[in-house]
Amino acid sequence: MNKQDWKNFKNNSIRHVWNYAHASWVWPLFPNKFMAFLEKFKNGKKFFNSLQKIRFLITQKPIIPDIEYVVTTRCTMNCKHCNTFVPYFSDDSHVKSVTFETFKQDIDTLLKSIDYIYSFGFVGGETLLNKDLAKMIEYALSKRKIHHVFIATNCTILPNEELLKVMKHKKFAAHISDYRDVKKIKGGITVKYEEMKKLLLDNGIKISNHQENLNRSNWMTMPELYKDRQDVEKIIENFNRCFGQYCTMLSDGKILQCTISVYMERNLELTQAIKDEIVDIRAAKNSKELTDKIIKFYCRPYSEFCHYCHFENIQTGLPCGEQISAEEAALYIQNNKNL
Repeated sequence: MNKQDWKNFKNNSIRHVWNYAHASWVWPLFPNKFMAFLEKFKNGKKFFNSLQKIRFLITQKPIIPDIEYVVTTRCTMNCKHCNTFVPYFSDDSHVKSVTFETFKQDIDTLLKSIDYIYSFGFVGGETLLNKDLAKMIEYALSKRKIHHVFIATNCTILPNEELLKVMKHKKFAAHISDYRDVKKIKGGITVKYEEMKKLLLDNGIKISNHQENLNRSNWMTMPELYKDRQDVEKIIENFNRCFGQYCTMLSDGKILQCTISVYMERNLELTQAIKDEIVDIRAAKNSKELTDKIIKFYCRPYSEFCHYCHFENIQTGLPCGEQISAEEAALYIQNNKNL
């Protein structure tokens, strides 16, 4: 890689481990004793990043700071401002529930090609709709190369005994969304936030519930999506302040930049530049080829998906989980068919 690629790679992979670990929703769940010790020293962060750099130079394999595995895009809710655009998937574009066998094959393939994953998440849609979730979590927790594991759930489905058993692991935590203010959900579904919170804590399972601490008013509208070759400097500025830096996705075998890109990859017409950026782990001929593609993925100053995202009209401080009707969602799908 050239000098600029190396700089981007260090920012997106090597140095991003420390940044991700210190994110407000990550550190309380997975406090890192070694990092905490290094924080006592002026150059502690620099020393940690140097160690990660040395690891890469020795192994020649990339570190994945964070990656989230989509187990389904089906959901029990229809949140208007969903950061994965779940209500706006068509029936044909949804990611169907992944089987354990498919998950195992994906993880085995990925782990052969990388050094380690700092944080591995299970996301949806609603994760607990997937019947193989317990087996998937247990398998991920068994892998030495995966340091931390979490799920995200909207608390409309309570975990069964099998799932609770595997969640009682020191490497595991749950991100629980606080949608108690949402009263009308399709199909008569109800939010069981307080039950979920008590159930997890009673079983010694770590939780993140930052929406409760922010009085359930920390949502924002999603960017408007349309194809446009925006100014690169503006794109990089948006990328550097976007939550998309903290949620690399693995969806249907493809490594994508962020939650929104899962929707775009399955519903919009993609440019050739975006197609070239996507890493299809199921199509790789061998682990060396996949390693090289993942390294290349982290050598970008921004994602080509960013050219679709327009932040001009973003609104913040919205109530969590506002629902949208099926009719409104269908209208959005119709209006965006030709993007």
